[in-house]
Formats: sequence, structure tokens, C-alpha cells
Amino acid sequence: MIHPSAFVSPSAKIHPTAVIGPWCVIDAGAEIGEGVVLESRVHVYGGTFIAKNARIFDGAILGAPPQDLKYAGEPTELHIGENCTIREYCTLNRGTVQGGGVTCLANNVLIMAYSHVGHDCQIGEGAVIANGCQLGGHVRIGEFATIGGTTAIQQRNQVGAYAFVGGTLKVDKDVPPASKAFGNPLQWGGLNLHALRLHPEEFPQERIDALSRAYRALYRGTAPITAAVEELKKGPEPLFQAFFDEHWGGSLIRP
Repeated sequence: MIHPSAFVSPSAKIHPTAVIGPWCVIDAGAEIGEGVVLESRVHVYGGTFIAKNARIFDGAILGAPPQDLKYAGEPTELHIGENCTIREYCTLNRGTVQGGGVTCLANNVLIMAYSHVGHDCQIGEGAVIANGCQLGGHVRIGEFATIGGTTAIQQRNQVGAYAFVGGTLKVDKDVPPASKAFGNPLQWGGLNLHALRLHPEEFPQERIDALSRAYRALYRGTAPITAAVEELKKGPEPLFQAFFDEHWGGSLIRP
């Protein structure tokens, strides 16, 4: 279903079950998947690929060129996964060649109104980004992480899987997986138990206890953090090490 007022390039690929609402613009080279709904006034640039059952609300701009002075018109892409929801007036930019060429949202991501996702960002499955958040280029958000409203994340920083970042914050360093981040300057406020307990198959109580002990050693202990890391690597917390191997590339802590 394509509304008569919508402009759809003849070379755009639109699944027959997709719904294109009033005054939408779909450029050449865009692909709209099965069951996707574009509410109204959505602009989808070329190089944007929207997987099935995503829903895009009024005024969103998807796949515009990256806001990077190095960008010289190279063909880059924006990938939006299945069942994603992008609310009103969000802006998501394509990637850059220097950053791998692709900005990517995994499946089941929710981005609330007025948020910006910069070039080359990678957002993990089930992540929630609240209203008015601003993500600089190359930001990584882990799976099932939550970012509070009007928070700004500086370019090239990352928020680990299952982490929670409070609202109206400035994120200028990496947030460890499964932690809670508050304050200015940013500091850690314990494990994000709410997120962990929502996934009991992955986080039985034994694993949560191991994460809690390791968290206290890293952020509440008296030993230098580098020494605490080395102890955790060889100590009796294999579940903690496995968690970081899986969710943060094997690095226990980043500056």
C-alpha cells in the first residue's frame, strides 16, 4: 500500500506488504522489507535497508549522508533490523568508508522521538534509546542496553550489553556491560540487575552473583584496577570472564 501523495523512486525495492504513508519520500537504492510501516513524511535515502515489520513514525529521516567532513560521496549504507521501532523525527545517518561503511541497528531496537544516530554506529539487539538522545559517530550500544532521555554519547564510545545509562548525562567514556551509569562526571552505580533478571536463561543467580563479586573487586575495591583485572582473569570468576568475552570482545575493562 503506497499513499498517492508519497514519492517512491521506480528503482526502490518495496515489498508488496509494506505500507508507505502520506508524503513519504523513498529514494533510488532504498529497500523496504515485508510488513514495514512508514507512517507519514518519512524520508528514506538510497543505501537504506529496512528489514521486515519495522515501524517508522512521522518525520523520521533515514540514511542521510554522514555528518563527517571526510565523507566524499562514497556509497555507504544504513541497515535497520527486524521489528525495530523508530519514533517521530529521529535522524539516522549512513556510515563512512573509514568506519566500515555501515550504520547498523540489530533486531527489536526502539529509538524514541527526536534522537540522532550518527554515522557508523552499531546498536545491539533489543536496545532502547529514549527521547532526545544524541549518538556521535562510531558509537556502539550493546544488546539490551538502555539509554535514558536526552543523554549525549561522545563519538567512538560504547555502552556495554545489558547496561543502563541514566537520563540527561554526558557519556565521554565507555560504560561497562551490565552496569548502571549515573552522574557528571560519569560513575558506576552497581549492576543493572533489572536487565539481567529479565533474561534468566542467560543469567541464572549463580552468574549474577559472580558478576556482583567481580564488580565489587573492580569498582569498590582498594586494589588498582589493573591488578583487579589480572586477578579476575586467573581467579575463581570464570563466569565473569566469559561474560566479558561474549559481550565486550574479551576486554574486562576499558579506560
